[in-house]
Amino acid sequence: MKRIPLVCIVAALAIVVGSCGGNSTLDDSPSSVVLTVEIEEYNPEIDVCFFAGFDVAISKMNVKSNPKNPDAVMSTNQDVTINRWEITPYRTDGGSMASPVWVHDMTVFVPAEGETDLENYRVFPAEYFDEAPLSYLQPANGGADPETGQSNIRQSLRLQMFGRTVSGKAVASEPVAIAFNFFCGSP
Repeated sequence: MKRIPLVCIVAALAIVVGSCGGNSTLDDSPSSVVLTVEIEEYNPEIDVCFFAGFDVAISKMNVKSNPKNPDAVMSTNQDVTINRWEITPYRTDGGSMASPVWVHDMTVFVPAEGETDLENYRVFPAEYFDEAPLSYLQPANGGADPETGQSNIRQSLRLQMFGRTVSGKAVASEPVAIAFNFFCGSP
C-alpha cells in the first residue's frame, strides 16, 4: 500500500523535471538563425472611417537574420524565406474584445546574417474595420466602444513571421508588438 503513493510522487516529480526544459520559444526552432523585426516608421493613428477600404501598412520595417550561436559560420543554407505573417491583435485600453487574428501569406527573402528592408507592408486588413470591436466606432453603430465608453480603441498588433531556411529548417521571428489607436473622425 505504501508503494502507490511513492509511485505517484516519483511520477509527479518526473513530470515537473521534464517540463523544466527552458521557456524560450527560440530554442524550439530547429534553425540556427534568429529573425528580429524592427519597426522603423509607421502611423499609429488610424481613422477607421477615413481609411475604410485601405489596409493598414507599416511604412518601414527591417527584418534581420542573426545566428543563434555568435561563433557559428553561416552560409547560404541559413538564408530564410519568410512565407507567413501572423498578426494577433490585443487590447491595451482595458477592453477585452479585440479584432480577429489575421494570417497573411507572402514571400520575403532574408539572407543569412543579413537584413531586408520592407516598405508599405500590410499588417491589418481593411475589412476588420467593419467587424467588432472597431465597427462600434462608426457613427451608425454609436461611435463608441461599449466596453470602455470611449470613442477610440487602442490595440497592439503582435506580429510574428514564419518561414524556412534554404536547408529546410523552420524559423519564426521574435514577436513584436505594434501599438495603434483606432478612431472615427478625430482622435
